[in-house]
Amino acid sequence: MKHLVAVSEHCAGCKQCEMVCSFHHSGRFSPSFSRITVLKNDRYGLDYPIVCRQCDRCPPLENCPVNAMSRMNGIIKVDLELCIGCEKCVDLCKFGAVKVSEGKAIICDLCHGEPECVKRCPTHALNYIETESNQEMPGEAFNEQKKRWGMIE
Repeated sequence: MKHLVAVSEHCAGCKQCEMVCSFHHSGRFSPSFSRITVLKNDRYGLDYPIVCRQCDRCPPLENCPVNAMSRMNGIIKVDLELCIGCEKCVDLCKFGAVKVSEGKAIICDLCHGEPECVKRCPTHALNYIETESNQEMPGEAFNEQKKRWGMIE
């Protein structure tokens, strides 16, 4: 299955992915409407795009009290009509990929197989590729980068 994969060492922290995503989904340029979030470690100048991993076992989907989340063609979706904005999904996503905006859960829907963030990333830090599920945590990616770049404390 294809997954959205972040290559942290390529991310420049420009947040263009956030703006493209928010505009694509809401018609507005605002990180609060984006389904992707760039995590920054300013001390080391490291950046990491947080995206939904479309996990095979997805605790937010499995535990939604109103069944507002579902999976169609392998992609997790939120039914905004059913969502009550309880934020249980936010708490249960270990990757921090679920947000609440305007009282409703939002999660990456891969732009129906054509992720706009991938198309518009100027440094190619985002890829939509055939791969096994990616379970890398941002902290692990930062530590690996620091080790490769000789920044270990």
